[in-house]
Amino acid sequence: MMTQHFTERTLTPGGDLSMQCAATADRPPQFTWQRDGIVITSNSDPRYSLGQIMRPDGTVLSQLNISRIRVEDGGLYSCIAEEGDRVAVHENRLDVYGPPYIRALPPIKVQSGETVNLRCPYYGFPISKIDWEYKGTTITSDNLFQRYKRSQHKKRKLRRSVTNIHGVLSILEVNKDNEASYTCVVTSPSGEMARRTFEIQVIEAPVLEDLLFGNNLQEGQIVNIYCNVRSGDLPIHFEWLKDGKRIPSTLKVVERSSELFSALIIKRVSLEHCGTYTCVATNHVATVNKTTELYIKVAPKWAEEPSNSSLLLGRRGSVSCSASGYPKPQVHWMKKDAILGTWQPVLELAGGGILSLANGSLIIDEVSLSDEGLYSCNIENGVGTPLSKTIWITVNKPVHFSGSSTNVTSRLGQSVGLESNALGDTPITIQWNRHGHAMDVHSHRQAKLTNKKEISLKKEDLWKLSEIKTNSGLRSTINIQYAEASDAGLYQCRASNPYGSSIFNVYVTILEPPTPPTELRVETVLSRVASISWRTSDRVGARHYTVQYAPAHLNDVRWELASTLNISSNDNEIRQSFEIQNLRPANNYAVRVATVNQVAVSRYTEPVHFTTQEEPIFKCKGCKDIKYLAPSSPPQQIRVSQTEEPGQLRVWWSAPDTLSHNGHITGYHIKAVPQNVGPISEESDTRMMKVSHQTGKQETTISGLLKNTRYAVSISAFNNAGSGPFSLPVFQETREGVLDLNEIFLIAPESAPSSVECTAVSPTSLRIGWQPLSAPRHGTEILGYSILYASEESDWQNQTSLHTEQYLQNLLKYANYTIKVAGYSSYGVGPFSYPIVCTTLQDVPSPPADIKVLVLSPTALLISWKPPEKPNGEILYYTVYVKPVGSAGDAVITQRMESSRYTAEVTDLNTGRTYEAWVCASTHVGEGRASKRLTQTPTNRVVAGVSSLGGTISVGAGSSLLLRCECVGSPAARTVWYHNHNIITHHPRFTRNHDDTLLINNIDESLSGNYTCLAKNLYGSDSVKYTVVVQPLPDSPELRATPYKDSILVEWEQPHYTMMNKTLGQKITYSLTWKEANGPWQEAWPANELPNILNTQKHTLTGLKCGTKYSLRITATNKVGTSQPAYLDISTLGGVPIPPTTNEWLWSNSSHVYIQLAGWDEGGCEMRAWDVEYRALGARVWTRARNTLTYADTSWSLPLYQVPSYRSSSFAIPDLSPGTWYQLRITATNEAGSMNSIYNFATKNIDGSEVGPPSEIFDLNMLVIISSSILLLLCLICCIYILLKRQRNVNFTQYRDSLTIDNKSENGNLANNISHNNLTSAVKDNALNAQNRIYSTPIPVRNNSKHELYEISPYAQFAVGFRTFGHVDNQDPPIGNHKHKYCDTETSFQMCSECEDSDTISKYSGSKCSRGQFTLALPCHIKLFRSTRLTTPDGYKWT
Repeated sequence: MMTQHFTERTLTPGGDLSMQCAATADRPPQFTWQRDGIVITSNSDPRYSLGQIMRPDGTVLSQLNISRIRVEDGGLYSCIAEEGDRVAVHENRLDVYGPPYIRALPPIKVQSGETVNLRCPYYGFPISKIDWEYKGTTITSDNLFQRYKRSQHKKRKLRRSVTNIHGVLSILEVNKDNEASYTCVVTSPSGEMARRTFEIQVIEAPVLEDLLFGNNLQEGQIVNIYCNVRSGDLPIHFEWLKDGKRIPSTLKVVERSSELFSALIIKRVSLEHCGTYTCVATNHVATVNKTTELYIKVAPKWAEEPSNSSLLLGRRGSVSCSASGYPKPQVHWMKKDAILGTWQPVLELAGGGILSLANGSLIIDEVSLSDEGLYSCNIENGVGTPLSKTIWITVNKPVHFSGSSTNVTSRLGQSVGLESNALGDTPITIQWNRHGHAMDVHSHRQAKLTNKKEISLKKEDLWKLSEIKTNSGLRSTINIQYAEASDAGLYQCRASNPYGSSIFNVYVTILEPPTPPTELRVETVLSRVASISWRTSDRVGARHYTVQYAPAHLNDVRWELASTLNISSNDNEIRQSFEIQNLRPANNYAVRVATVNQVAVSRYTEPVHFTTQEEPIFKCKGCKDIKYLAPSSPPQQIRVSQTEEPGQLRVWWSAPDTLSHNGHITGYHIKAVPQNVGPISEESDTRMMKVSHQTGKQETTISGLLKNTRYAVSISAFNNAGSGPFSLPVFQETREGVLDLNEIFLIAPESAPSSVECTAVSPTSLRIGWQPLSAPRHGTEILGYSILYASEESDWQNQTSLHTEQYLQNLLKYANYTIKVAGYSSYGVGPFSYPIVCTTLQDVPSPPADIKVLVLSPTALLISWKPPEKPNGEILYYTVYVKPVGSAGDAVITQRMESSRYTAEVTDLNTGRTYEAWVCASTHVGEGRASKRLTQTPTNRVVAGVSSLGGTISVGAGSSLLLRCECVGSPAARTVWYHNHNIITHHPRFTRNHDDTLLINNIDESLSGNYTCLAKNLYGSDSVKYTVVVQPLPDSPELRATPYKDSILVEWEQPHYTMMNKTLGQKITYSLTWKEANGPWQEAWPANELPNILNTQKHTLTGLKCGTKYSLRITATNKVGTSQPAYLDISTLGGVPIPPTTNEWLWSNSSHVYIQLAGWDEGGCEMRAWDVEYRALGARVWTRARNTLTYADTSWSLPLYQVPSYRSSSFAIPDLSPGTWYQLRITATNEAGSMNSIYNFATKNIDGSEVGPPSEIFDLNMLVIISSSILLLLCLICCIYILLKRQRNVNFTQYRDSLTIDNKSENGNLANNISHNNLTSAVKDNALNAQNRIYSTPIPVRNNSKHELYEISPYAQFAVGFRTFGHVDNQDPPIGNHKHKYCDTETSFQMCSECEDSDTISKYSGSKCSRGQFTLALPCHIKLFRSTRLTTPDGYKWT
């Protein structure tokens, strides 16, 4: 496809040109450039250069560069791009200013009956018309060129359509009558012409007769095949093909050819000569062919004679039987029934699984014992005697086993028996292997137990090997009398016979007493639940684990009272885990674990201690009120008494009952409610305070109470889970005293805690520390601190602390938390500190989310997995484990993969053996839990499989999504994608890539749902399923603003969400930007500093300019993406200064003018500067004024005044002329902008009298306007005069041309028929006739004429008229230096004369000759009048 091309151009000679074409295709296309149908190469002209480059987008750019352009470079240029069978062509003309010329072309050969379109290959510009001539007759675009053709009986008129359209000669259905010469005539507007004749040769395509040869040919005879030409123009070239290819020399075929026929001679024909023969005839215009088939009858001959064969039981068997001959022999297989004694076709045998191929081979898909017997191969083709051969097929049984492997388990010290039954024909030999090496049973193991007194065994009694022949084969047994741990592993029994071999695997497991688990640790601890995990060993073979836990008091654990639980073993996990439930909150526990297998129970691990958390608050189902599982009883022994200070009470109490703490008591709430003061006063004067828990007796003082008032005091205890119930009130009165009004204004803390720092303690906990707050004013006590913290995906959570540090527990692992701290008193919470971000420590990752194991080849597996759902840190690498199933001694194969890789290939495995695979992820802390374990067996048949793992994918609307479908299989699998059970074909949103991935572009909710990739080959299929959830982008926030003088209060609301999106729990962040008109956008807050998330958001933009327009823009962002921005334009309050409308704020004397600046209104914005200028009325230049008033502030003398006191001050301009009118321009500037105003005023006369109004007679501005108008009128008159003058010159030129045309008509015959013999008389006659005519003087050629003298075509002919000029009688002819002027026949229109130009009818007519010279224009013909000098009888010399 052509993507870029050049355009039609018209240029002048001398410049450079570059033409470019670009195209794209599946493979890079090749470019060819042509001019007027002739190929351009780098050797065509040194000025031509060709280039071709590949662009980054895949398109190929070709360019043709021409330097120093000449006229002959013009023509029709074509750019041809080819790629395979596809061709793209673009063509356009390049015209270069110059005379016309036509390129020569060789004779044009055309096939009879085709259409000819001949384009005239001219160049030059401009061109007025292009004509085609045939035998002197011009062919027009609408005529029908007629010719006549005679027959024997009558004269018949034949019409052929020959047209000339835009310079292209078109001849429809040419024949021999069209064979002629056609002339192209190109004419320029100045009359220059170029001619060129082209020859069209019409050639008849060859017509062949049918190929002939003899019938009923037999092998060994002579065969002649003739190819005769019925008609067609010579020369004709013949070529012979056999079966579409050249005839090989090995066939010894002789070819004889002449002008009109060709023959093939086969002296001794045989079966190899049979086939399809083609005669190909070619001349200048066409290629034709005729085809025939040569076949002979040949009796069948053995090509592959069958013989007695031996086939293996259960395998695929084949017996070959084929013969040559013509027609092709047919093969039939027969089998003799052993019972009936009759022959039957093999295709009719019961059971199937046996067939005869087209090449004669007998195929048995799976050989069985019934396939043994007598077979006959029969071949015939109807020629000669049929062939037949009888053979015997024997079925042999290769050695094999009924199964591939078995597992044997025994305990340490007991006997073990390994047995294998080999089936097959004798003789059978058996060899036992262990660890890949042959075993010598008698020397395999020394007697290692002789040092034990209770056991005494001989060396040969430890291992015994026995072999017993059976009806179907051989049984081999190994007996191990006393099993050791080293005896475990893989044992291989290799059986072989003359027909094959087979291996039987025995996996031996020796159970030992278990070892205790390792790495016991507590993962998570809640109030009543604790999760523990431990690592086990693969060789233990644990059946289950025993977990014991018991309360621990000061590391004293009574295990006899412990709770014992049996936990089943999970073989797919390296680390076992268990959740202990029904624990008591805020209690210390110890836990230990033991391993149990079939042999014994291991010892317990060292105990691990942990403390349960305090009970959280929850709401039970069916309960109307919240049930407090924190402190469940109030404090005890409450006493209240007066103090010496009025408005104070002293309170003592004891902690609640220990069993009702439900955790650690962190503090108490104390409530003092005034009595008998009315409901409103009671609510407002109620005193609430928090105090921390103290060791032993609890006490505190309540301050700020009403004096002489009875209070009801009650107390509740609280822990981290919440507050317990309040105690029964205790009543007490405060003392009387003088009311201090300052105590009414008690406030919360006014500042935030400083030096807030965070330290990661563990993967699930952080330590927060800060500097303590000083007591607020008026003596209010700081009760504690409130800590707010939230992760990137959770809401804010609150904890309180009575100290300057706090430990945050149960956090997400390796997560960022935003933390801020505020102090609180009895009167509320103070401001929060600046948020800080802290990250919890890394931990081992969770297991990979999913795993898949596929057969990659007969000796390789492909393992793929998903990353862990909780990485708990930075994943460093993945470890892939592969081990044979059932073998305890074989080493585990491990591969370490990069964190960006999710597939691994495990090679060099044993075909037919089952392997187990799993994957673990690792961080800086260590290796995490293993994924689930899967087994797979490499086989020779590689079933199609999809290694990609599906699942649920959430994607934002409008984005793109790539779904992978990585496949394995041999043969290669074919894939099909489905969307909601519909096959995905052509869709503008879907793109199927070469690697079987599916790209979904511009996704929306209509494209959500299930996507399935199905892979299938000959042996099976597999699929992967994705569930795509499309989440819409958030809506734009609703933006509103309130302007002030130098700030804007911006408010917005959260975007509206549907119910489905509300459940996502996504955090929303906002980005607010603003700009001044025509200014850059600025961020309202740093990227890491976000405003509090509330239903209504607020932010104040400060430091703005007064009375200035601002643009606001806000966007909302969540995990899906960013909303469309919301815009709002608003201006701050205020405006530009407002000047006074009258001169009442100006007054003057004879030399000064005074300005009262108080007359200017500031427009609501503070004044920034003043600028005062003045000039005499009517003058053009303004003068900057300087204030001459003296003030203490020296800044009054500045030209620009920025002192605020100027707002009500005066301004004085000195040194003015008395009795003169002035103009005053005052510019006032504030933040909103500038405003200038002009006032007229006059100074008084010296005597103090007023000056009259200004004179309006003389005005400099009016003088400038009048002068400009007069100058414009003069220019217009000059233009009219020049136009009239040119019109006269045009009329004069037309008159001169009319005289020239008359002269041409009278002297045309003379100019066309002049020769060397009559030239003198002709000139004389014209000279005499010239005395009786009126002639005009020569018109000079303008100096700026762009026309030059060009070479003319040697084929061009001209008829040029000329005239002479009269002279006075008896005057000597002028004598000059006559220079020989060469008249080139290639010049299209050049007159040969003594001066530079000739006065002819061409555009070069009217040349100016020097005094004493005459100009005569003669026609220039080929080789005629070249450098000829003539002398007329009257003495004039002509050249």
